Amino acid sequence: MLRLIGPAAYAGEHPSRREMLRIGGMLAGGIGLPQLLGGQPSARAAGQPKSFGAAKRCIMLYLSGGPPQHDMFDPKPDAPSDIRGEFSTIQSSNGGYRIGEHLPLTSKWMHEVALVRSMHHTHSDHARGSYWMFTGYPFLGGVPEADNMTRQDMPHLGSCIAKIAPNKSLLPFALVPHRMDVAGGRRVGQFAGMLGSKYDPLLPGGDPNADDYKLEQIPLAPNLPAEVARRRLKLVDQLDTQLESLHNSAQAHALRANQARALDVVSSDAVRKAVDLSSADAADRERYGRNLFGQSVFLGRRLLQAGTRLVQCNWQRTQGSNGFAWDTHWNNFSALKEELIPPFDLAFHALMTDLKKTGELDETLVIVAGEFGRSPKVTLKNAGREHWPDVYTVLFAGAGIKPGMVYGKSDKIGAYPAESPTTPADFVATIYHLLGIDPHREEHDQVGRPFALSKGDAITGIMV
Repeated sequence: MLRLIGPAAYAGEHPSRREMLRIGGMLAGGIGLPQLLGGQPSARAAGQPKSFGAAKRCIMLYLSGGPPQHDMFDPKPDAPSDIRGEFSTIQSSNGGYRIGEHLPLTSKWMHEVALVRSMHHTHSDHARGSYWMFTGYPFLGGVPEADNMTRQDMPHLGSCIAKIAPNKSLLPFALVPHRMDVAGGRRVGQFAGMLGSKYDPLLPGGDPNADDYKLEQIPLAPNLPAEVARRRLKLVDQLDTQLESLHNSAQAHALRANQARALDVVSSDAVRKAVDLSSADAADRERYGRNLFGQSVFLGRRLLQAGTRLVQCNWQRTQGSNGFAWDTHWNNFSALKEELIPPFDLAFHALMTDLKKTGELDETLVIVAGEFGRSPKVTLKNAGREHWPDVYTVLFAGAGIKPGMVYGKSDKIGAYPAESPTTPADFVATIYHLLGIDPHREEHDQVGRPFALSKGDAITGIMV
């Protein structure tokens, strides 16, 4: 089955829509951006602090699996060896604190970032933990259900942004390069859910590390001219006139509108340039690291330049010989040292360097996060750390962020919050706030049911 932007149709969508997307997508050369029909950006509300709306765009480096706080941003050098682990610490550019020794490049940016060391929640599995981080809401179903997203799910914050404040972007929300899935399932919270497929993310697909990478899901963008797509699109209209019920349906009208918007994308020089990494400077690609994650961040940065409001760069389990992403139940220290931290360190440093050099950092929110942390106690027989949602660290930098801040505190062994506990609802509220959206704003799903964007509070202690 040909898949366009976003997922194939799944539970909660009418079958006729799925068939229409197949027909229309195939005849139009595989183009279709249903999430591109959005509203206007929100204006700064009266009385809001300076930080409100400071960010024009956001990029999230999502370290799926659960990065270990002890070995990276919240070390416990005075704890017993089975807590502090095998790594030592290094002084960061912020003289007030040290971080893990295998982050030498990231350490140079600690005077620019804010660390929140008191994040916590109660879901200890990947799917439900990520759902909470992406939506601000706990998943009410069980673990099996969390691997099968539906149109009843709460929307990813990027989808809400695409609906409320896309900034007139052709590509308001992107997940780079793929979803985070498990065999036979698609994890909840990564798409627009109950907002409808109009606000699903762009999924570039493929391997951005390939020398000749071009956007897999819009094959015309980097090579064929838009005129070719327009000629092919006429075939859709011809088909519609032969199938009157299809031609007159609401889905058909929506499909034609989405295809028309898709043509704007393929004719956009900015988008065509962003998604064609084969034409990028080789030295620039090298600075981000010639690996799947590094090139995903490089692509994400280019999508920001093309106008995308929120890009989420996902660390995929396929990277590295261990194949478990940051889910280090075993070989935690060797995996971190050899396959996990160095690619992250290089990509984060390159991203921050570029944003700072061009002045874009002042208008760009940079986030590093995962669905939870890792256990304080090392599992000695496997040299691993287990899932640990009880306390973990997230990093903010850029627009509206007070540089050099450490907010909250974990206890002496990094097991639970000791000061200023924060939640995923607060995390999501913070992003909305910095992008100029009231986090408590009431929105409505595709059938008119109301919901609040977040029930948390923006973490104003890390803001200017």
